[in-house]
Amino acid sequence: MNEEVLDWKEGMSRVLNKRELYVRLLGKFMNAEKDSAAKIEQALKDGDLDAARQLVHSTKGVAANLGAKALAAVAMELEMALKAGAGTEDCLGRFKSVHTDTLASVQAFIDQ
Repeated sequence: MNEEVLDWKEGMSRVLNKRELYVRLLGKFMNAEKDSAAKIEQALKDGDLDAARQLVHSTKGVAANLGAKALAAVAMELEMALKAGAGTEDCLGRFKSVHTDTLASVQAFIDQ
């Protein structure tokens, strides 16, 4: 498992090293995040920048709390691009790729 994608040691430390609790939180994250990249992309296509920003902001916060550092970083990059009104295609592409990698790493950790 790639700790740059999911720093499970940091995530576990945030829940006092209670693996069962961390796994439960990761499961909720998986459930909540499974469609977020598509929802963000759709919000952008619809021109709803506020909705896209809110979705990205939410993903960023939860990812950071769980130790999903790469996703939190790319979400912050996308959030800043949205706030600046800058082109978001490249950022969104990176977000989607890291999002997919993160969900795979989370699932791998849960399955251990």
